[in-house]
Amino acid sequence: MSLQLIDAIQATHKASIDFMALLGLTPSATPTDMEKRFTKGVEPDVTITKDTIPHICQYIMPGRFGRNHLVFQGKFCIDFYGKNSYEAKKLFEQSFKLLHNRRIEDQGFSSYLSVLAYDGDFATGIIGVKGYKGIYDVDYLRMN
Repeated sequence: MSLQLIDAIQATHKASIDFMALLGLTPSATPTDMEKRFTKGVEPDVTITKDTIPHICQYIMPGRFGRNHLVFQGKFCIDFYGKNSYEAKKLFEQSFKLLHNRRIEDQGFSSYLSVLAYDGDFATGIIGVKGYKGIYDVDYLRMN
C-alpha cells in the first residue's frame, strides 16, 4: 500500500506544470529525468550537492489502523532540497497547494483528504544545500 501512496504523490506532482517548472522539468518528463529530481524513499538515489538540486525525497512514516481496520491512518513526508531556503520553501508551497486538504489519486489508488501536520526547515549539513520538510496525515483504504 505504501508504494501506491508514494506513486500517487509523485503522479500528483508530475501532473502540475507549475511544480515541475520549479524542478526544471515538464509533466512529460521521462522516468530517467524524474529519477534525477525525485526519490521514492528516505535516502536520495543521487548524491545531494549544489549541482544535483532541486531534489525531493518522498517517504512513508509510521501510521496505524483506525477503529475500522480497513482504514489506515498514515503519514507521509516530503523533503525538499534547494540551493537556498527560499527555493526549498517555494517547492514546499507549490507541493502544499497540490496535497493539502485534497484527495491523492492515481490508477488503482485513492485516499481520503490529506492534511499538513508539520512543516519546517531542516539542516542538511551540505554546503550550498538547504532543506524544508512537510509531513502530512492521510487516511486510505487498506487493500487486501
